[in-house]
Amino acid sequence: MPQTPCPSRREALAGGLAVAAVAGAPAKADDPGAFKWFDGHLHLVSQDVQRYPLWPGPPPDGSLPPGSPPAPGASVQEGKPHLKPTAEEVVRWMDQQGVETLACIQRRSSYGTDNRYILDSADAHPDRFRAVVVLDAEDPATPGQLRDWVKSHKIAGIRLTGAKSPDGGYPWLDSPQALKTWKTVDDHGLTMDMAYAPQFFSADALSEILKTARRFPRVPIVLDHLGWPAVAGAPGYGFADFPKGLDQQHNVLFKFTSGNLNILDEAKIPSAAVLRKAVDRFGAHRILWGSDMGSSAGTYAEMTQRARAAVAMLTGAEQRHVLRETGRGAFRRGGGVRIEAQAFDSIHYPLTPAEAGVQVVRRKAI
Repeated sequence: MPQTPCPSRREALAGGLAVAAVAGAPAKADDPGAFKWFDGHLHLVSQDVQRYPLWPGPPPDGSLPPGSPPAPGASVQEGKPHLKPTAEEVVRWMDQQGVETLACIQRRSSYGTDNRYILDSADAHPDRFRAVVVLDAEDPATPGQLRDWVKSHKIAGIRLTGAKSPDGGYPWLDSPQALKTWKTVDDHGLTMDMAYAPQFFSADALSEILKTARRFPRVPIVLDHLGWPAVAGAPGYGFADFPKGLDQQHNVLFKFTSGNLNILDEAKIPSAAVLRKAVDRFGAHRILWGSDMGSSAGTYAEMTQRARAAVAMLTGAEQRHVLRETGRGAFRRGGGVRIEAQAFDSIHYPLTPAEAGVQVVRRKAI
């Protein structure tokens, strides 16, 4: 594990601000408690195993094999409740924590590609949930399935996960059949949510994702867990080896989650400084928060409090992007999202009449 330098005065100040925020100080105009949040990453799990049976298959491709060391950040989750939240519980927690809407990410390790529970949940709570399904990009049936679900369930996106193949390629990104899936996503304005495996930094994986992003520049591509930056302290905080092309690739967004916070806590690296670095490099309009409830341990209240601490070094406007506007703009019920690479002011709400059918997400140049 890299040796962590002593925190700077700015980092120490961020820690103090975070404590004040978590302690329940009254919300100011630029405080995260002054607006409703958007949670970009939550996994639902039903208690009705008869109607929604758990996936009997092997672990997903790219997962750590049996006998491997614990995943990074695992130690800070010991002793905390590892919840499998139902839709009804989540709605109650959202109300308690000031979260307006969230992206329901299909939990592949629980259900595989059987997306019925998140589809049913999003249909039952259309004002709160945005469904992001998991399918196999190389399955010839996937493009048709996506087209059907846009119409019948108004899905917001699809999540892809995968590792490097034995020959060194990434067929789940760029095989001929996978490209047909990408084209369907592009045609319908869906968001592509993705996490490469295993959960360690890979410059190769990020370079391949960048190539695909350039091929489909209108598609919002959300990298889960900030793209798994390496555990490192100042000044790079793990982003130094990211491909430079990601800096100006406006359709690539970065989602920071409890998974990242667990890793940083384990390494004793201040999360507020890391998020400040990410915003400085990519822009707040390209970064969103996701609780990772249903995968990471802890209560929903704890996860929102940790997010509040992580944004302590951001301005009020940056906090609003990270905790609300970026995710709200990227995950839209029924799709219809487009990224414009030109330099505009920001994300604009509400839609103009000309944009009523297609949400245009305008990205400010960095």
